[in-house]
Amino acid sequence: MAKDVVHRQHDTIGILDFPRDVTAQTRESAYSAYNTLARAKVKAVGLNFEGSDYLNSAGIGLVISLVEEALLAGRTVYAYGLSSHYRKLFSMVGLTDRIVLVGNEAEMLEKCGGNASVIPPDNSDSS
Repeated sequence: MAKDVVHRQHDTIGILDFPRDVTAQTRESAYSAYNTLARAKVKAVGLNFEGSDYLNSAGIGLVISLVEEALLAGRTVYAYGLSSHYRKLFSMVGLTDRIVLVGNEAEMLEKCGGNASVIPPDNSDSS
């Protein structure tokens, strides 16, 4: 469970809550969570790294793949909860040209025109 990405949804906004370590082991749960949001036809996806301390090269590759898939589907991608180190890394690999970096979930929801209230996790299909 500690390696799982959890998804949440608020109207047409989907959120992916990343675990502490974002590595190759995160890939399956990340794509499962993203695909659930895609089937729900969300218009925007928030990548929540508030609980993440470590992203290795496979984790960065995973994030890049998810961002590209979301953008190809016409979704806006936001990211928040990144340390200054990972913000710099996202910039170095070109992600900041493709996504919107925001300070937190409330700011993302405001930019999306949504309600800035806390969205509870959807654990109904977590295994």
